[in-house]
Order: sequence, then C-alpha cells, then structure tokens
Amino acid sequence: MRQESSSLCDQSVFERVYRLYADALYRFLTYSFQNNILAEDITQNVFLKLWDQCDAYHLTNIKSLIFTMGKNLSLNELKKQGLQTAAPAEEISFSASPEEELEGKEFQGKLVRAINALSENERVVFLMNRMDQLTYREIAERLDISQKAVEKRMHLALKKLQEMLAVDLKRKKG
Repeated sequence: MRQESSSLCDQSVFERVYRLYADALYRFLTYSFQNNILAEDITQNVFLKLWDQCDAYHLTNIKSLIFTMGKNLSLNELKKQGLQTAAPAEEISFSASPEEELEGKEFQGKLVRAINALSENERVVFLMNRMDQLTYREIAERLDISQKAVEKRMHLALKKLQEMLAVDLKRKKG
C-alpha cells in the first residue's frame, strides 16, 4: 500500500518531481559529460530508481539527490565503458566568406578544446550561462549551489578561456 500524498510513492507527487527536474538533470548531464545518449539514459535510470525505491527517499532535498544520483550513475557508466568524462563539444556553425569560414573553423576547434579543458564545474556553469542564457541565480538554483559559487566558477572559466584563446569573452555592459 502506498504512503500519504506527500510521499514520493504517490504517483502525482512523483510526476510533479519528474516534471520539475528531468529536463534540468538531462541538461546538466549533457553539459557535464558531453554525451546526449548517456544523459538521456541516465536521466531515465535516475527516475526509474527513484520510483522503484520511492519508500527509501524523502522529498527533502530531492533536487540534490536527483543530481547526485545522475552524476554518480554517469561516472559509473563511463568508467564501465572506459570512456573519458568529456567528449568534444558539438560543432558551432559559422557562415561568412571562405577566409572567415576557415578562421572560424580554426577558432571553433580552439574554442572546443579550451571549453573541454575547463574543469567540469567551470564548463557546466559556462555552458549554462552562454548557451542556455541562464542567469547566475538560475544556475545556482538548478545546480543547488550558492550564487557566489556560480560567480566564482564563471570567473575562473572566463579567465582560463581568455588565457587559452587570447580573446576577451566577457559580456559587454550596457
């Protein structure tokens, strides 16, 4: 018999938790491990495990639990497959003159290598901010860390990328 409605075992509660966190977990895993298929599989496995063992989990800090489970399952799967934790980022397309396209492809390669050289924490924050256009506050909420931690990670990411690429990646104010 299932527990009261504030339990993860209640189907409507579980569905609400799924709707709240499944997409965010998928994006986090994609940014962290640069592998869409792995991210999708792990996201499904996290929620299957939550449902199968719903009596073992409480709604308190459920977001942290979900993200921790996702990260751990991903690391275990990568270790089992013998894969690295970061595959090259997807291509970014540029459209310009042939000379500009060549320069763009060269820069793109440098950018992908530089982003992949960032620590996982820095890469995730950088991509969430620059690709998903999330604010530091939104990133902090999704990763369940302080806004100051997001700011520090972003600062370090920008500093490293600027050094590696010899370009200024800071956003213009105004």
